[in-house]
Amino acid sequence: MRSVAVAKGIPRYQEIARELRRQIDSGSYPTGYSLPSEAQLAERFGVAPGTVRQALGVLVDEGMLSARRGARKVVMRSSVSSRGFNEFRSFAQWAYGQGRTPGGLVVEQRWREPSENDVEALRLAEGDEVLQVLRVRTLDGEPILLERTRYTPQVGRKVAELRPDSPSVTNQLRELFGIEFAAADHVFSAAAADDVDARHLRLAEGDPILRHLRLSRDRWGTPLERSEDHYVSGAVSLAVSNAQGNNSLGWISAPGR
Repeated sequence: MRSVAVAKGIPRYQEIARELRRQIDSGSYPTGYSLPSEAQLAERFGVAPGTVRQALGVLVDEGMLSARRGARKVVMRSSVSSRGFNEFRSFAQWAYGQGRTPGGLVVEQRWREPSENDVEALRLAEGDEVLQVLRVRTLDGEPILLERTRYTPQVGRKVAELRPDSPSVTNQLRELFGIEFAAADHVFSAAAADDVDARHLRLAEGDPILRHLRLSRDRWGTPLERSEDHYVSGAVSLAVSNAQGNNSLGWISAPGR
């Protein structure tokens, strides 16, 4: 194992954590691999076992190592295995990351009076309208997702200028207008296809779907859009990594429950 350079002002355990992270990312310690014992790592790095324990704790908090006490730590994932924000928020970027070909087509687009939920979530002023867009998304030519998105007036005016078959609205808004999505809240639940889903996703009404509610904001926290996305059952799976000290996963009650 290569020696670890000690950076001035950085605690030794953080240097060790960085080196172990590098080795996990490089594949030297692949997923499922048991790391050497704390005593072995302490000898290798020339530090006390307590320092190694601190370093391992950092990687446990990041979700990279198992949290079981009294046993050797097992590699759960690399730091680069979790997808970036844009790939998670953007269907097209996720598809490109999977080596697939995304497509999109706007089937309905109109300005409309916002609902009470729109006004609250998007922080709309009195008299504001929202641009409502119904868009079918395809993966390698197959329809797998129906997006029902409502944009704020400022964003909606820009969306209205885009081509209806643009594969990535996210990319177009960023590249053409400097509008960048920087944060989002997500809620997932099981649901049944309605008549609109059935018509555009080649489903029967009542077929199971995955419902994804999303509220997106810019870097200053200003709401940009809220969307209800319906995925064909079995088309995608959601993978989540969480750990003590690094947990953004939470359960909530379904409406009416």
